[in-house]
Amino acid sequence: MKKTMSGLAAAAAALVLAGSAGAQVCAGFPTADGQGSIGALANFPSGFDQYGAEGSYNMVGPFALNAGFIHSTDDGDDLNTFRVGAALDAGSFLGALLPGISICPNVRADHTSEEGVTLWTVPIGLGLGASLPVGSPDMTLTPYVIPALVWQRFDAGGGIDESATEFGVRGGADLNFDRFFLGGLVEWVNNSAQDAVFGVRAGIKF
Repeated sequence: MKKTMSGLAAAAAALVLAGSAGAQVCAGFPTADGQGSIGALANFPSGFDQYGAEGSYNMVGPFALNAGFIHSTDDGDDLNTFRVGAALDAGSFLGALLPGISICPNVRADHTSEEGVTLWTVPIGLGLGASLPVGSPDMTLTPYVIPALVWQRFDAGGGIDESATEFGVRGGADLNFDRFFLGGLVEWVNNSAQDAVFGVRAGIKF
């Protein structure tokens, strides 16, 4: 746990020392006000292959929404996950404390199901992000980190119904080429039954 907290502190410190922030980078989507995105992703959890699509829309103002679909497969077992999320840009309130940093409380809900078995995963966190110039004016790097409390509920029917709340963190970085972006991500929950999930994604902004 100490190593994890040290890693989070280092990531947050790196963001604080970063340059100007892009709106809603802290939610994990490199979009500006009035801009949307759509893309594809692939995750690599232990023993599974996951592929999906995601989209986001950053409203003019502090709110941003996102949604996605992920299909997981492993030797004939198939799981479908639908997700929705929202974020509130708090930069106007906290900008003086952390200049150049995109800050947003955010929530996401994932619903996974297969043959009557369901899993809800709801991370509620505070995201930090930044937009860093790289090379040409049209190229930027947008790192972000989102520590969160993660509520999970597992329901298999027949009275099998369990819920728990754990600490988790997700983060990553996207390389933006004007309206095209690609990047990597990682998501971890402090649960011995779950390994960290690594993934890649690519998309366009409109």
